[in-house]
Amino acid sequence: MEVIIYGKAGCTNCDKTRMLCQIQSLPFQYLTVGEDISAEALQEQVGQPVRSLPQIFLRNDEGTTYVGGYDDLRTHLRQLSLAAA
Repeated sequence: MEVIIYGKAGCTNCDKTRMLCQIQSLPFQYLTVGEDISAEALQEQVGQPVRSLPQIFLRNDEGTTYVGGYDDLRTHLRQLSLAAA
Protein backbone atom coordinates (compact mmCIF):
# COMPACT_ATOMS: atom_id res chain seq x y z
CA MET A 1 0.00 0.00 0.00
CA GLU A 2 1.24 3.48 -0.90
CA VAL A 3 -0.20 6.72 0.45
CA ILE A 4 -0.53 9.58 -2.04
CA ILE A 5 -0.69 12.98 -0.37
CA TYR A 6 -1.68 16.18 -2.15
CA GLY A 7 -0.65 19.14 -0.01
CA LYS A 8 1.09 22.49 0.10
CA ALA A 9 3.89 24.20 1.99
CA GLY A 10 2.95 25.59 5.40
CA CYS A 11 0.02 23.17 5.84
CA THR A 12 0.10 21.69 9.34
CA ASN A 13 -2.10 18.71 8.51
CA CYS A 14 -0.02 18.00 5.40
CA ASP A 15 3.08 17.85 7.59
CA LYS A 16 1.27 15.66 10.15
CA THR A 17 0.23 13.28 7.37
CA ARG A 18 3.82 12.88 6.17
CA MET A 19 4.96 12.32 9.77
CA LEU A 20 2.24 9.71 10.33
CA CYS A 21 3.38 7.82 7.23
CA GLN A 22 7.02 7.97 8.36
CA ILE A 23 6.19 6.78 11.89
CA GLN A 24 4.15 3.86 10.54
CA SER A 25 6.77 3.09 7.84
CA LEU A 26 4.22 3.56 5.09
CA PRO A 27 5.57 4.41 1.65
CA PHE A 28 4.14 7.70 0.44
CA GLN A 29 4.28 10.11 -2.45
CA TYR A 30 3.88 13.83 -1.70
CA LEU A 31 2.62 16.10 -4.47
CA THR A 32 2.42 19.86 -4.08
CA VAL A 33 -0.81 21.49 -5.24
CA GLY A 34 0.00 24.34 -7.61
CA GLU A 35 3.33 22.78 -8.64
CA ASP A 36 2.88 19.03 -9.24
CA ILE A 37 -0.89 19.24 -9.87
CA SER A 38 -3.30 22.12 -10.40
CA ALA A 39 -6.13 22.72 -7.97
CA GLU A 40 -8.57 22.08 -10.82
CA ALA A 41 -6.99 18.73 -11.72
CA LEU A 42 -7.00 17.67 -8.05
CA GLN A 43 -10.67 18.60 -7.74
CA GLU A 44 -11.43 16.52 -10.83
CA GLN A 45 -9.51 13.57 -9.38
CA VAL A 46 -11.29 13.82 -6.01
CA GLY A 47 -14.65 14.13 -7.72
CA GLN A 48 -15.93 16.92 -5.49
CA PRO A 49 -14.92 20.46 -4.49
CA VAL A 50 -11.62 20.55 -2.62
CA ARG A 51 -11.83 22.94 0.31
CA SER A 52 -8.90 21.76 2.41
CA LEU A 53 -5.57 20.00 2.24
CA PRO A 54 -4.21 17.42 2.41
CA GLN A 55 -6.21 15.27 0.05
CA ILE A 56 -5.15 11.64 0.48
CA PHE A 57 -5.44 8.54 -1.68
CA LEU A 58 -4.33 4.96 -1.05
CA ARG A 59 -2.87 2.92 -3.88
CA ASN A 60 -2.74 -0.88 -3.68
CA ASP A 61 -3.03 -3.87 -6.01
CA GLU A 62 -6.78 -3.26 -6.50
CA GLY A 63 -6.29 0.36 -7.57
CA THR A 64 -6.42 3.82 -6.04
CA THR A 65 -8.98 4.83 -3.41
CA TYR A 66 -9.81 8.30 -2.14
CA VAL A 67 -9.50 8.52 1.67
CA GLY A 68 -10.06 12.21 2.48
CA GLY A 69 -7.95 14.30 4.85
CA TYR A 70 -5.56 13.68 7.73
CA ASP A 71 -8.19 12.59 10.25
CA ASP A 72 -9.75 10.26 7.66
CA LEU A 73 -6.37 8.62 7.08
CA ARG A 74 -5.81 8.13 10.82
CA THR A 75 -9.25 6.51 11.14
CA HIS A 76 -8.63 4.29 8.12
CA LEU A 77 -5.25 3.11 9.41
CA ARG A 78 -6.73 2.43 12.86
CA GLN A 79 -9.47 0.30 11.28
CA LEU A 80 -6.90 -1.62 9.25
CA SER A 81 -4.83 -2.39 12.35
CA LEU A 82 -7.92 -3.54 14.27
CA ALA A 83 -8.97 -5.79 11.39
CA ALA A 84 -5.48 -7.33 11.24
CA ALA A 85 -5.43 -8.05 15.00
